[in-house]
Amino acid sequence: MSTSTPQPRARRTQEERSAETRERLLDATIESLIDAGYARTTTTAVCERAGLSRGAQLHHFPTKSDLVICAVTHLAAKRGDEIRAQRERLADGNETLGTALDLVWASFSGPLFHAALELWVAARTDPELHANLYSVERRVGRNMAQLFREFAGQRPEGEHQIEDVLELTFYVMRGMALQRILRDDDTERLRLFELWKHMVSTVLHEPISLNTKQRSNS
Repeated sequence: MSTSTPQPRARRTQEERSAETRERLLDATIESLIDAGYARTTTTAVCERAGLSRGAQLHHFPTKSDLVICAVTHLAAKRGDEIRAQRERLADGNETLGTALDLVWASFSGPLFHAALELWVAARTDPELHANLYSVERRVGRNMAQLFREFAGQRPEGEHQIEDVLELTFYVMRGMALQRILRDDDTERLRLFELWKHMVSTVLHEPISLNTKQRSNS
């Protein structure tokens, strides 16, 4: 009876080890932002959570601002991949505008929103964090907008309308997500969210003329 000789495990490359270190630091940062908040998310605390040295953190992320911004960007990218994977599973024709709104809402009610919220509050009095976070939010918003457009199937002539509806949808979702922090009962939020989905569907599939400018007295 022959026995096979175990093959030695291939050694990881420097790039693989570096990527793993970054991943551990970013995941630990998100955990700290959610569990402890921004003020208590220190680089030392993150290193302890990740089980890594201070030197490893400084090599990849020289400052706390670099670390937290990259962490939220990292989480947003992962969330985007999850949404795209969910959308691919709906390729049988069951995807709807309502489904798109549900998927986007999940990003406003999970770890991504709570971690980002900590940074938004801190950015009010931290100019460097504010500037960096603003650019990140724009990139994340553009990615969400692209997914929303794909689901909505809006015609080119309705581009301005879908932009307005999308922006307003983000405002509504942020407000709902903030309210959810204080209210455990989701009954009313779910009812209003279903109403909002109906309103969005009506506007995008039956375009109406919206005059957002104040009319002058004749």
